[in-house]
Amino acid sequence: MSTPRPELRIGDRERDLVASVLQDALAEGRITLEELDARLDGTLAARTYADLDALVADLPVEPPSSALTSPRAGVDARLSTAPGTSPDDPLVLDAGWSSATRSGRWDVPPFLLLNGALGTVKLDCLEATPLAPVVDVEISGGMGHITIVLPDDWAANADRVTNAWGMSSVKVGSRPGAGAPLLLLHGSVGWGWLTVRHANRFDRRRVEKRALGRDERPGLTR
Repeated sequence: MSTPRPELRIGDRERDLVASVLQDALAEGRITLEELDARLDGTLAARTYADLDALVADLPVEPPSSALTSPRAGVDARLSTAPGTSPDDPLVLDAGWSSATRSGRWDVPPFLLLNGALGTVKLDCLEATPLAPVVDVEISGGMGHITIVLPDDWAANADRVTNAWGMSSVKVGSRPGAGAPLLLLHGSVGWGWLTVRHANRFDRRRVEKRALGRDERPGLTR
């Protein structure tokens, strides 16, 4: 164990590591979903190692001030430059009067903003790679339709989404599988419509066709 330095300032890498520890604690039944929400808020607000130490003091892990010495697997230099690395710079999908879609193979950053406006937004995560164990998703429904499609082991919590005059349908669980992320949704549906679901038959066929197309390209093998 390295010498604890609780007074040192932290960055996004350290916050992401603690978020991973907290998600594991939820999956193990050590904390409740409400406790996870509160502690994730504390993780985002943390400024020093001492702040992080307090969030995991009752869990069977080393204090972050002495244990956080290497990045979590899967989180690399992409997080330092790509949109979505902080609440102040989320990855934005804005439908405007038309549509906005993210699908295929792509990296899901820790922070997203989905704006339905007067169109449609589709966030297809079936072939995506999460860069953090918890993904903060702000919903701004407007009068549009926002659809989020998740793999079977991914989860979402929409307790902080208000409906106003719109409608929301969340058909996925709130506890992710081992190693899978949790999407924490907040914001307002407005006059629009929010759907969070797993893949249907059409989605699965489309993924299979994309995979087949990649396999058939010259120079590519299974």
